[in-house]
This record gives sequence, C-alpha cells and structure tokens, in this order.
Amino acid sequence: MTLGKWLDQWIEALIAAKKSPNTIKNYRGHIRDAWRPQLGHKLLRDLRRSHIEDVLADLAPPIEGERPAGNVGRRIEQRTPSTIDGYRRTIRAALSAAQRAGLIPLNPAVGRMDSIPVADAIDEDDEPEVWQPEETAQFLEHVFDDRLSALYELAAYAGLRRAELCGLRWSDLDADGAGLRVRQTIVSVTRTQVTLEQAKCPVCGEVHVGRLFKAPKSRKGRRWVPLAKPAQDAFARHREAQQEEREFYGIDYRDHGLVFCRPDGIPLRPDRVTVEFEQHVAPCGLPPCPLHDTRHGACSLMLAGGVPIEIVQMILGHSTPEVTRRVYAHLMRSETPAQIEQAAKLLTHHRPARKSRREQFTRSDGAQPRIEISPDRRSRWSGLT
Repeated sequence: MTLGKWLDQWIEALIAAKKSPNTIKNYRGHIRDAWRPQLGHKLLRDLRRSHIEDVLADLAPPIEGERPAGNVGRRIEQRTPSTIDGYRRTIRAALSAAQRAGLIPLNPAVGRMDSIPVADAIDEDDEPEVWQPEETAQFLEHVFDDRLSALYELAAYAGLRRAELCGLRWSDLDADGAGLRVRQTIVSVTRTQVTLEQAKCPVCGEVHVGRLFKAPKSRKGRRWVPLAKPAQDAFARHREAQQEEREFYGIDYRDHGLVFCRPDGIPLRPDRVTVEFEQHVAPCGLPPCPLHDTRHGACSLMLAGGVPIEIVQMILGHSTPEVTRRVYAHLMRSETPAQIEQAAKLLTHHRPARKSRREQFTRSDGAQPRIEISPDRRSRWSGLT
C-alpha cells in the first residue's frame, strides 16, 4: 500500500469516528500541501525517517511565488517551527494508525526531527498586546447597550472561548447565578468538513450552515467557571432582553435554550461573533485585539487579584498549570514585582526604619549642612585634581 492510499483511508476512518472537524481540516491541509505531493507514491514499507526529514526541511525556507493562506486567511511568508512540527504530528498520527493496523513495524515519524528549526527565544517585542483593565472597561462601556453586551462581559471576566460562549445554555448556569458549567460548544465549520449526520442540530434536527454543536474536546474543557458580580448583572439584563424577543417573535421563536443566539432563537455563527466584536473595537479608539485574546485580559485580572495559577488553569480550561504558565508568562511577569514587594513587607515590617545616608546629614530645615574641610586636606585634594 502507498502512503497516499493509506492517508485517504485514515482520513475516512477519522470522519467515521466523528473526530473534530477542525482537526480533520488541519490534517487534510498538511496532507495536501506536503505529504501527498512528495511522499504519496512511496510504499508504506519503504518509508524511512530520512524521507520525513527531507519533507520537513523543504518546509523551513521562505516561501517563494504564490504563498499559501494560513488558518486565518493571511498569506504566510515563512512557516514557523511550531507550524512545521504540526506537519510532523500529522504524519506521526497517520503512521501510528498504520502501525496499529500491522502495516508497518515501526513509526519513522516518532521523536524530534533535526530538520525542524529550533524556535528562537521569545522577545518582549513579540509578546501579545493585552488590553489594560482601563481599556477593557472602556470597551465594555462602549458596548453596554449592544444586544450581545453580556457575551463580551463574560469573555472579559471569565475568559471563555468563542465556541464556549456560543454554545452556552441557560441550563448550564447555577441556580444562584454564581457560576456556570461548560458542557457544550458551537464551532464554525464548512459544508465539506462535516457529514450530513454531524451537521444536524441536536435540538431541532435541522442543519444550521456554518455551525456545529459539539462537546468540549477535552475533559479539562468541561469545567465549572465562577462568575464575577458584573457578569452576573449582565446575565440578568440579557435574560430580560431575550424574554422581550421571545414575546415579539411568538410562535416563530426557535428556542434552542441558548444564552446567546439570534433574536429569533437560532444559534449564532461563531465567525459572525468575531466580526461584530472587531466592528466595535475600532470606534472605541482601542488597539486591535482579537476576541480570543480577551482570555489574556481575564487571566491578567485573576492573577492581579491573587488567584493561584492552579485555579486560573482550571477556570480557563487548560490541561495543566504548565500550559497556563507558558501561555501567560508575560502576564505573570507584569504582576510579579508587586507580589514580591507585598511578600517582602511580611519581613521588613519587623525591622526598624533607618534613615538613608543623605537623610542622616540633612538638617531639620531641609538644608544640607556645610562640611568644613581642613587646609591640609584641601591642599591634598587640589594636588590630586
């Protein structure tokens, strides 16, 4: 069997197993751009580690001619080391499946590849721009009267992802409004990414183009998130506004139990939520900030408030605290000096206050005392100069 034929079978098996459409989309892109053109003709049994290394090495130089579009539509000039490693992870996953099927004895794509460039150390200038608290407050005041203002409040205070915001149901909120549970998401998809059965809405059975209901992709994603008082107040206002929309549409209201939806109850398209968010940012006079980066601001608020990193990790839905530390290291650096100073006060408040050397020689009227210099010392100094 050739690698190209096996990759086709592998993708079909993933679709049948109902794997994440976005994951399958990334796999298809890597296969289309690299693995099929260069190694699709190779027999699986003849595939060697050197073949994998050669393909990855070809992905490293700057791209000449027509540049491919990235996941967000930007034309890329050169692939980053992490992007190249993504190609390796794709072929590693495909060959691991072939190994389990008994088609190859060993997986040649396992382990680090020397052809993947080493990522440069992160420069401070490359760190993401995060809105300061006063900027976030300015944005929230600007969108206060928008029908999705509660969505922006929740993103700013709780750090939920876009898919989690779109999939949130009223039944996911605690009875006392103190928190919520993330149990459902709605992600953006195209018709080619999902089967008809996958695309059907679990509530009404219809197909909502561009939207897919699914559970969080990991156990850590299914979590409880506490709600700050401003977010709770925003929910109360939003519930009243949604009830007015229900009464306006009457029997035409398509209830899906969602907190955030269209005025007629139909689920929101996640990509449209991003567009509307960006349309609000420019009139505020704020620096550009993607909707997803409001998670950085929420993390910054929690760290500034003294929330332990392990708790922040659980609230944001990261797999481990190490992920939170790696992603938000720049935020922790900004808060650390103040925290260190606060910790130092636990020791210094037991020590007597001492005057500086300058203060010791300052008179009570604030003037510096005149120091008399003996003639012999003055003569020695003048000789040195």
